[in-house]
Amino acid sequence: MTEISNPTLLLWNSTQSDGTSLLYGLSEVIVECVCMETLIVRRAVVSEILISLLVLSLLVNCSLVLVSQASNVRFSGAVYAASGVPVVNAIVSASGDNGSGYATTSSSGTYLISKGLRSGTYTVEVIATGYLNANTTAKVTVGQTTSDIDFYLNLSGEITGKVIDSVTSAPLQGIYVYAVPSGDGSSGWGAETGSNGDYTIATNLAAGKYNVTALYPTGYITGKVSGVSVTAGGITPGINLALNKSGIISGRITASPSGAPLANASVEAVSSDPQYYGSATSNATGYYSIVSGLAAGNYSVFASYSLHGSSGYNYTTGVIVTAGLETQNVDIQIVVTPPTPSGIITGTVTDKSSGKPIEDAYVEANGVNGSGSAYTDSNGNYVISEGLGTGLYNVTASATGYNSTTITSIHVTVNQTMSNINFQLTSIPASQSGSISGTVTGAAGAIPEFATPVLALLAMATATIALVFVKKRTIKEKH
Repeated sequence: MTEISNPTLLLWNSTQSDGTSLLYGLSEVIVECVCMETLIVRRAVVSEILISLLVLSLLVNCSLVLVSQASNVRFSGAVYAASGVPVVNAIVSASGDNGSGYATTSSSGTYLISKGLRSGTYTVEVIATGYLNANTTAKVTVGQTTSDIDFYLNLSGEITGKVIDSVTSAPLQGIYVYAVPSGDGSSGWGAETGSNGDYTIATNLAAGKYNVTALYPTGYITGKVSGVSVTAGGITPGINLALNKSGIISGRITASPSGAPLANASVEAVSSDPQYYGSATSNATGYYSIVSGLAAGNYSVFASYSLHGSSGYNYTTGVIVTAGLETQNVDIQIVVTPPTPSGIITGTVTDKSSGKPIEDAYVEANGVNGSGSAYTDSNGNYVISEGLGTGLYNVTASATGYNSTTITSIHVTVNQTMSNINFQLTSIPASQSGSISGTVTGAAGAIPEFATPVLALLAMATATIALVFVKKRTIKEKH
């Protein structure tokens, strides 16, 4: 027997295959009402359905509230914690040293990852809107299926709000908002604001307190709301952020004493507090511009360079920043250590079947007179520019989920570039892969995305669950 405590007035109804009706509440309790045939309405007018279901939901729930509070009754049998239901369109990924693969769950919650997995041990992770992430490990053998890698997902809370300009109140689009547990940034999730400035974070938020932050928004200072309470399966609305304009610091990074521009130098500005911070990377002509995170005040600007075997560091102080204005000509010269002479190998790595670039592929050159390596960028390009003396090299490209490919006898000469050493990688086919299969179920009643409680209540009455896809943005700094 399960006792109902603090019942909620917000419920939505869902008719089950056995004819019973489930009332889902924000207090994470599900009340099973047997034989409620009145909820089965066929071809009725939409407005009548909405009104009837809404009124009935509220009346039933109010009755439960009155009975439980007035007579301290325990509802037996028909009251239970959220039971497992299939989680549809969850993303299940497997990653390990020997490969990777992914799949999405079907309408029954099942999944099958059937290619990209050589023999080895893999981390299997599942992500689904409305739920907490989960992971486990699985051993894979080529030609065999590792079955019953099942998951039960617990409900995530949801945080919604809007991001606006603090002066004009204009909505800000494309701002990434993070929610991380107070005092512990090891978990949480994020979302990007839409054209109206609204955001919804509805994944991987366990019950607890969170800090909600608009992190390094272009043109603005980082905004933060602390101590936001989240409950499993509940919506925490109205976590709005009004952002102040950032100042701008710009200038040029050059080598000393030559005055040559230094591309890809890392530039950071820190206030004297030090409460405020911004960063940028210099372009091909050495120019940089720090456009976010800078409140009015006094700053130190630090520049560091490490590329092609050269490195150096310098800084300047006393840089005055005014909100909304640009502080120009903050130039820094760096005494750069000359690099050891090397030949250069460049090229691209792409997927053979699709022609699309492969990011983070590892390319390595090995020869009698040296060795060097590099990772591909988002366009699949790579540059190996260190450690290559004159001679012959074998160049190998590898990427997770793909078969490695080697090009032999590439002739390299110091201070010269050998270009167009390109690779087309084939993904590991099913015939060379093991498989992982299982089922993903979760607690019933994952919270959908709605802007207001009224819309949420109407949607709950019609048993509509809206899933929100939350994007990861990975910020990488390449030197």
